[in-house]
Amino acid sequence: MTGESSASGSANQDGGMNSELRSELLRRVEKDQAARSLPDRDMETVLAVDAENLPWLKNVVAEVGWPGRSMVGGDGAHAAWLLAQHADRDPAFQRSCLDLLTEAAKHGEATVIELAYLTDRVLLAEGQPQEYGTQMTGGEHGWAPRNLRDPDNVDERRAAVGLGPVSEYIARITRSEGPPRPASITCLDCGEGIDVWLPDEGEARDIRCAACGWTTTVTVGRPPGEPDR
Repeated sequence: MTGESSASGSANQDGGMNSELRSELLRRVEKDQAARSLPDRDMETVLAVDAENLPWLKNVVAEVGWPGRSMVGGDGAHAAWLLAQHADRDPAFQRSCLDLLTEAAKHGEATVIELAYLTDRVLLAEGQPQEYGTQMTGGEHGWAPRNLRDPDNVDERRAAVGLGPVSEYIARITRSEGPPRPASITCLDCGEGIDVWLPDEGEARDIRCAACGWTTTVTVGRPPGEPDR
Protein backbone atom coordinates (compact mmCIF):
# COMPACT_ATOMS: atom_id res chain seq x y z
CA MET A 1 0.00 0.00 0.00
CA THR A 2 1.35 3.41 -0.91
CA GLY A 3 0.08 6.96 -0.80
CA GLU A 4 -3.60 7.32 0.19
CA SER A 5 -4.68 3.86 -0.91
CA SER A 6 -7.10 1.90 1.22
CA ALA A 7 -5.69 0.48 4.43
CA SER A 8 -8.18 -2.36 4.44
CA GLY A 9 -7.51 -3.84 1.01
CA SER A 10 -5.33 -6.77 2.05
CA ALA A 11 -6.83 -7.53 5.45
CA ASN A 12 -8.12 -11.05 5.86
CA GLN A 13 -11.88 -11.47 6.02
CA ASP A 14 -11.54 -12.77 9.57
CA GLY A 15 -9.71 -9.63 10.69
CA GLY A 16 -6.26 -11.25 10.59
CA MET A 17 -2.88 -9.94 9.51
CA ASN A 18 -2.80 -7.07 7.02
CA SER A 19 0.57 -7.61 5.37
CA GLU A 20 0.19 -4.69 2.98
CA LEU A 21 -0.46 -2.22 5.79
CA ARG A 22 2.41 -3.67 7.81
CA SER A 23 4.81 -3.21 4.90
CA GLU A 24 3.77 0.40 4.40
CA LEU A 25 4.12 1.18 8.11
CA LEU A 26 7.63 -0.25 8.10
CA ARG A 27 8.55 1.67 4.95
CA ARG A 28 7.37 4.95 6.44
CA VAL A 29 9.13 4.39 9.74
CA GLU A 30 12.36 3.54 7.93
CA LYS A 31 12.13 6.93 6.22
CA ASP A 32 11.24 8.61 9.53
CA GLN A 33 14.28 7.15 11.25
CA ALA A 34 16.60 7.90 8.34
CA ALA A 35 15.67 11.58 8.54
CA ARG A 36 16.25 11.65 12.28
CA SER A 37 19.55 9.76 12.07
CA LEU A 38 21.40 12.17 9.78
CA PRO A 39 24.70 13.33 11.37
CA ASP A 40 23.52 16.96 11.37
CA ARG A 41 19.81 16.54 11.77
CA ASP A 42 17.97 18.80 9.33
CA MET A 43 14.69 19.66 11.02
CA GLU A 44 13.16 20.77 7.71
CA THR A 45 13.68 17.24 6.40
CA VAL A 46 12.31 15.71 9.60
CA LEU A 47 9.23 17.93 9.56
CA ALA A 48 8.63 17.20 5.87
CA VAL A 49 8.62 13.45 6.59
CA ASP A 50 6.29 13.95 9.56
CA ALA A 51 3.97 16.11 7.43
CA GLU A 52 3.77 13.33 4.84
CA ASN A 53 3.07 10.62 7.40
CA LEU A 54 0.42 12.47 9.41
CA PRO A 55 -2.48 12.49 6.91
CA TRP A 56 -1.65 8.93 5.89
CA LEU A 57 -1.83 7.69 9.49
CA LYS A 58 -5.07 9.60 10.07
CA ASN A 59 -6.55 7.86 7.05
CA VAL A 60 -5.42 4.45 8.32
CA VAL A 61 -6.88 5.01 11.79
CA ALA A 62 -10.16 6.25 10.30
CA GLU A 63 -10.43 3.13 8.11
CA VAL A 64 -9.25 0.30 10.36
CA GLY A 65 -8.84 1.72 13.85
CA TRP A 66 -5.58 1.31 15.71
CA PRO A 67 -3.20 -1.04 13.86
CA GLY A 68 -2.24 -3.39 16.65
CA ARG A 69 -0.13 -6.54 16.82
CA SER A 70 -2.81 -8.92 15.54
CA MET A 71 -3.35 -6.70 12.48
CA VAL A 72 0.21 -5.70 11.53
CA GLY A 73 2.53 -7.73 13.77
CA GLY A 74 4.71 -6.47 16.58
CA ASP A 75 7.02 -4.50 14.31
CA GLY A 76 4.12 -2.94 12.42
CA ALA A 77 2.36 -1.97 15.65
CA HIS A 78 5.58 -0.41 16.91
CA ALA A 79 5.86 1.53 13.65
CA ALA A 80 2.31 2.84 14.04
CA TRP A 81 3.15 4.04 17.55
CA LEU A 82 6.26 5.84 16.33
CA LEU A 83 4.34 7.65 13.60
CA ALA A 84 1.80 8.74 16.22
CA GLN A 85 4.64 9.81 18.50
CA HIS A 86 5.82 12.14 15.75
CA ALA A 87 2.35 13.48 14.83
CA ASP A 88 3.04 16.68 16.76
CA ARG A 89 1.38 18.92 14.17
CA ASP A 90 -2.05 17.61 15.15
CA PRO A 91 -2.30 17.43 18.96
CA ALA A 92 -5.98 16.45 18.86
CA PHE A 93 -5.21 13.47 16.63
CA GLN A 94 -2.23 12.58 18.80
CA ARG A 95 -4.54 12.55 21.84
CA SER A 96 -6.99 10.29 20.01
CA CYS A 97 -4.09 7.97 19.18
CA LEU A 98 -3.21 7.86 22.87
CA ASP A 99 -6.78 6.87 23.72
CA LEU A 100 -6.69 4.12 21.11
CA LEU A 101 -3.24 2.96 22.23
CA THR A 102 -4.44 2.80 25.85
CA GLU A 103 -7.16 0.36 24.85
CA ALA A 104 -4.77 -1.55 22.61
CA ALA A 105 -2.29 -2.00 25.46
CA LYS A 106 -5.03 -3.41 27.67
CA HIS A 107 -5.55 -6.20 25.13
CA GLY A 108 -1.92 -6.90 24.34
CA GLU A 109 -2.06 -5.07 21.02
CA ALA A 110 0.56 -2.50 22.07
CA THR A 111 3.23 -2.32 24.77
CA VAL A 112 3.06 -0.35 28.01
CA ILE A 113 6.42 1.24 27.15
CA GLU A 114 4.95 2.63 23.91
CA LEU A 115 2.00 3.86 25.95
CA ALA A 116 4.32 5.60 28.43
CA TYR A 117 6.17 7.45 25.68
CA LEU A 118 3.02 8.65 23.95
CA THR A 119 1.45 9.60 27.28
CA ASP A 120 4.37 11.91 28.02
CA ARG A 121 4.29 13.39 24.54
CA VAL A 122 0.58 14.19 24.73
CA LEU A 123 0.71 15.55 28.28
CA LEU A 124 3.45 18.01 27.34
CA ALA A 125 1.51 19.10 24.25
CA GLU A 126 -1.46 19.80 26.51
CA GLY A 127 0.66 21.92 28.85
CA GLN A 128 0.80 19.30 31.61
CA PRO A 129 3.85 17.70 33.28
CA GLN A 130 4.97 14.38 31.89
CA GLU A 131 4.78 11.22 33.98
CA TYR A 132 7.72 9.05 32.92
CA GLY A 133 10.48 11.44 31.87
CA THR A 134 10.71 10.08 28.34
CA GLN A 135 10.79 13.50 26.67
CA MET A 136 14.15 15.24 27.07
CA THR A 137 15.53 18.70 26.52
CA GLY A 138 19.15 19.76 26.24
CA GLY A 139 20.69 22.63 28.17
CA GLU A 140 23.96 23.94 29.54
CA HIS A 141 24.05 21.16 32.13
CA GLY A 142 23.19 18.27 29.82
CA TRP A 143 20.03 16.36 28.97
CA ALA A 144 17.10 16.46 31.39
CA PRO A 145 13.38 15.59 31.33
CA ARG A 146 11.08 18.41 30.30
CA ASN A 147 8.47 19.52 32.83
CA LEU A 148 8.39 16.34 34.93
CA ARG A 149 5.79 15.61 37.60
CA ASP A 150 7.14 14.48 41.00
CA PRO A 151 10.77 13.91 39.89
CA ASP A 152 11.69 12.16 43.14
CA ASN A 153 9.43 9.21 42.32
CA VAL A 154 9.79 9.05 38.55
CA ASP A 155 12.04 5.97 38.61
CA GLU A 156 9.32 4.08 40.47
CA ARG A 157 6.78 5.02 37.82
CA ARG A 158 9.23 4.09 35.07
CA ALA A 159 9.93 0.70 36.65
CA ALA A 160 6.19 -0.05 36.73
CA VAL A 161 6.10 0.08 32.91
CA GLY A 162 9.43 -1.64 32.30
CA LEU A 163 11.64 1.43 31.86
CA GLY A 164 15.03 1.81 33.52
CA PRO A 165 16.07 4.74 35.73
CA VAL A 166 16.12 8.24 34.27
CA SER A 167 19.87 8.42 34.85
CA GLU A 168 20.41 5.43 32.54
CA TYR A 169 18.11 6.96 29.91
CA ILE A 170 20.06 10.24 30.01
CA ALA A 171 23.35 8.33 29.66
CA ARG A 172 21.96 6.43 26.65
CA ILE A 173 20.81 9.63 24.96
CA THR A 174 24.18 11.24 25.61
CA ARG A 175 25.93 8.28 23.98
CA SER A 176 23.68 8.33 20.92
CA GLU A 177 23.14 12.08 20.50
CA GLY A 178 26.25 13.50 22.15
CA PRO A 179 26.03 16.34 24.66
CA PRO A 180 23.48 19.08 23.98
CA ARG A 181 24.67 21.88 21.73
CA PRO A 182 23.59 25.50 21.93
CA ALA A 183 21.45 26.91 19.16
CA SER A 184 22.99 29.42 16.81
CA ILE A 185 21.29 32.63 15.69
CA THR A 186 22.58 35.40 13.48
CA CYS A 187 22.99 38.95 14.75
CA LEU A 188 20.71 41.18 12.69
CA ASP A 189 23.11 44.12 13.01
CA CYS A 190 26.56 42.71 12.25
CA GLY A 191 25.84 39.23 10.91
CA GLU A 192 27.92 37.40 13.52
CA GLY A 193 26.75 34.05 14.81
CA ILE A 194 25.61 33.88 18.44
CA ASP A 195 25.54 30.63 20.40
CA VAL A 196 22.44 30.56 22.58
CA TRP A 197 21.25 28.11 25.20
CA LEU A 198 17.53 28.23 24.60
CA PRO A 199 15.20 28.86 27.55
CA ASP A 200 12.68 26.31 28.73
CA GLU A 201 9.45 26.03 26.79
CA GLY A 202 7.20 29.02 27.43
CA GLU A 203 10.01 31.09 28.94
CA ALA A 204 12.17 33.86 27.46
CA ARG A 205 15.87 34.72 27.50
CA ASP A 206 17.59 37.99 26.65
CA ILE A 207 20.72 37.62 24.53
CA ARG A 208 23.42 40.04 23.44
CA CYS A 209 25.85 39.96 20.52
CA ALA A 210 29.38 40.15 21.89
CA ALA A 211 30.65 41.69 18.64
CA CYS A 212 28.36 44.71 18.35
CA GLY A 213 26.08 44.81 21.40
CA TRP A 214 22.83 44.01 19.54
CA THR A 215 20.20 42.53 21.86
CA THR A 216 17.07 40.48 21.39
CA THR A 217 14.77 38.18 23.34
CA VAL A 218 14.36 34.51 22.50
CA THR A 219 11.25 32.54 23.39
CA VAL A 220 10.64 28.86 22.83
CA GLY A 221 7.48 27.03 21.90
CA ARG A 222 7.01 23.27 21.71
CA PRO A 223 10.05 21.59 20.14
CA PRO A 224 9.29 19.86 16.83
CA GLY A 225 11.03 16.69 17.90
CA GLU A 226 13.07 15.12 20.67
CA PRO A 227 15.80 12.49 20.59
CA ASP A 228 13.41 9.62 21.34
CA ARG A 229 13.58 7.48 18.23
